[in-house]
Formats: sequence, structure tokens, C-alpha cells
Amino acid sequence: MTLDQAKAKKAISTFFTKHKACMKATLVKSKGGKIYELYCLARTLAWLRSTYGVSIRLANGTVVNFKASPGNIDRSRSYFVVAKHGKLLELHTDIQVQTLGASMIGGWIGKSGYHEIDLVLIDPSVHDGDMPQHSDVVLGVECKSNAKFEKGIVKQVLGIRRELSLLSQPTTNELDRAFGPATHIVGYSPFVNADPASLYWLSYIDQSGDDYAGSPGFFSIEFKHWQP
Repeated sequence: MTLDQAKAKKAISTFFTKHKACMKATLVKSKGGKIYELYCLARTLAWLRSTYGVSIRLANGTVVNFKASPGNIDRSRSYFVVAKHGKLLELHTDIQVQTLGASMIGGWIGKSGYHEIDLVLIDPSVHDGDMPQHSDVVLGVECKSNAKFEKGIVKQVLGIRRELSLLSQPTTNELDRAFGPATHIVGYSPFVNADPASLYWLSYIDQSGDDYAGSPGFFSIEFKHWQP
């Protein structure tokens, strides 16, 4: 299954136009995996709005200007403010997150101490220019535009999940704690087997990815077949 770039671009433009965000320049210079990441960004924001009734606002004007490469929090670039009843969270793209292992060891431990996550919803208390810690992540989303879903993708997300949270007894996820209970959605559970209780999603275009969802689901990795 390959990415239908024209269809994805149309869906992206339609969503962001509704939120007064101009994506034209960004889409012109985006290709392949980056287009799919923007599509997943739109899907994630739409899910947050429909599930929790949040408001969504593009920070720093109306023209989208995302970072060109992974890095720390940079509020001079585009990001989204997600809010409800005075509670604010921020959705950023291509962020390097300090790992659970690094936090437990303490101090800088080189390249093993952080991993990039395509989309992260974080607490706004993270200082501009800083790398979020694992405990700052409320939701992480990986976006895989691979034409063929391979088991190596599962190994990757299992590793990152381990560096975000410890396995725990079921507990209410951080989004529910922030925005209150979700509106009624069939099959949705507010509980995760994770401490900290972040949500972690894997999105992909090849439907065969569904076949790998069972075991990772126990570790609260949610598989999402998002095909434009």
C-alpha cells in the first residue's frame, strides 16, 4: 500500500484551513513521509477535538512553519495549543524526548538518552529550547508511511514505549486527567498499563500492520491504520 499524496494533501489543507492555518508553503516542500506526518497531525488534532471537546489554536500566526529536523522544543516555530477549561497542552512535531533510562541514571548519557517522536503532546511547563523528559509526554504518535509494514517497526515502538513508561496496573491516562472524561466512544478505554500514564500511538498506511497490534496493545501501544 503506497501513500496517495494528492489525497493526503487535500485532507491536510481542508483540516488546517478550518483552523485558519495556511499549509500551502509547507505542503509544497513536503514529500513522502513528511506529508504523511502532517496528515497524522490533522487526524490527531481532529481526534482530540471530537473526543475531548478541546479548542485548537495554531501558535505564532497563521502560516505553518514547522522545524526542518528533529530537535528540542522551539516555540519560535509552529505548534498547536490544545485547551479546555483553562488547561493547556501543546502539540509539537519532530521532538527529541529524554528517555526514562536517562532520567533514572541522571545526567547526560549521550545519544542513547533521547529518542525522536514524530508528534508529541506535552505540558507547556517544558522550557523553550529544552528537551522534554519522558514524564512530560501526554501523547506520542509515530507516523509510518512504509508501503509494506514490517516487524521491525513493532520492535522500534516497543523500545520507545519502554523508554517512556514502566509497565503498571491499569491507570487513567494523562489526557483524561487533563481534560476530563472523553465523550462516549465505542471501544475507547481511559486506562493504560503505563506509568507515567501517557498514550502512545503507531499510525501506518499498510493495513497489514493491524496483524501486529495484539501483544503491543498490552503495553498500551495503540495501532491506528490511517490511510488517506
